[in-house]
Amino acid sequence: MEALLNLTATFKRIIFTIAACAVLHSFSVQAQTAEKDTTVERLKIRTSFAKAYFGIDAFTTTGGTTQYQTSSGFSSVDFGGTTSARILLGGTHFWGHADFYVAIPVAQFGKKIPAELANVSYSEGVETGARFFPWAIKEGKLRPFVGISLKGFSFSQLSNEPNKPYTTVPSVAKTTFPFQAGAVYATKKVLFQAGLNYQRHTDFQYPLSRTQYGALEVSPWSFNVGLSYWINTNGGLASKYGEKYMKMGVKKLQARNRLNCWYVGIGPSSSFEISKSEYIKDKYPFLKQESPGSLIPDIAAGRYFHKADANVGVSYRKLGYGMSGYGVHLNYERRSYTFETYKFLGDYHGFVPYVGPTLAYEDLRFTDTDNGVSKSYEAKKVALGVIFGWDIRISRSETWLLRTNLRYTPNLHLKAEGKKVMFDQMEFNFIQFVWMVGRRQAWK
Repeated sequence: MEALLNLTATFKRIIFTIAACAVLHSFSVQAQTAEKDTTVERLKIRTSFAKAYFGIDAFTTTGGTTQYQTSSGFSSVDFGGTTSARILLGGTHFWGHADFYVAIPVAQFGKKIPAELANVSYSEGVETGARFFPWAIKEGKLRPFVGISLKGFSFSQLSNEPNKPYTTVPSVAKTTFPFQAGAVYATKKVLFQAGLNYQRHTDFQYPLSRTQYGALEVSPWSFNVGLSYWINTNGGLASKYGEKYMKMGVKKLQARNRLNCWYVGIGPSSSFEISKSEYIKDKYPFLKQESPGSLIPDIAAGRYFHKADANVGVSYRKLGYGMSGYGVHLNYERRSYTFETYKFLGDYHGFVPYVGPTLAYEDLRFTDTDNGVSKSYEAKKVALGVIFGWDIRISRSETWLLRTNLRYTPNLHLKAEGKKVMFDQMEFNFIQFVWMVGRRQAWK
């Protein structure tokens, strides 16, 4: 319970940090409607608020120490780190003072298996993070940063014991919150980045059987280096053409009845475990250190209302994940059909936060397979939740934009043998492409 409370508290601190950054900035930058940012000078401020980027990096862990079982008891052995190639998707915000990103591992190198073990797997999953710069990122300047992220890490090992009855072993899979420090160097088109990461909680218990546990300690240190390419699709608006676009866009759409319009959106979303399942802790304690999650497509559609500056829409997400070890396989499936409405809370030179309630029809399924014997459970229910995030919106007459959203449905669960199996995962869709239907034709 203490670990769960620490996890929840840390996650809340991350969300609070991101929210506080926006709120504090809003005190120093008065909410500004897009129609008032119409001079070239104002448009330079507006279009430089955020810049998207994509790139690659190499992320390196530094190993640790684990225990394995021998005829005379437990022995310890060191294992080495690995290097992962990752795809980076992100964006700098607040005129270079903040960087929000997601890093997706695509390949791993450098795996070394100790002679005392048959196999070792040590990897880190999708990372979502925020970096903050005391001095704004600027072309030709080296800029330091501090930051924090959330990611999954996974460790498993297979013993050399000749009579071991299982080849599928459980993982210690946790959501972690490493701190960061490093520096970036920017050119006109490229952003170079190097960072050092420190994770506070590094001691775990690895299940060597259904009832026995060995000590596992991973190194708290990791580091990464990478480069990214800027994508500033709105830079051309800081011009005389942009002045005309900003002044005439809303009027043109109003004349063609396209201020209120339909929208569709799609983007990758990561899910992170928030609550531990009572069912797992009681029946399969050797699996309770696993932290299921997934990377899924997030599909949304709805209607934007210009005067209210609000969206009403629906979204669909299908989540599937599982955990296994020592003859047990647990499989989770969730289909969420969600009605959501949210209000935009002011326009801070293109940064447009929003928040609102969600009402979902949830189709939940859970399968417990123990040594080939399966039991299935399902529940269909209506659940209340919340959605919040922000748009990067240069004008009120956009034909497309980029959106970030987080969804959370508290206490979402089904019952198995009278005990809770939790589905209340935090969903973080970092970059969603949103198309405003019909507006491009109206511009023509």
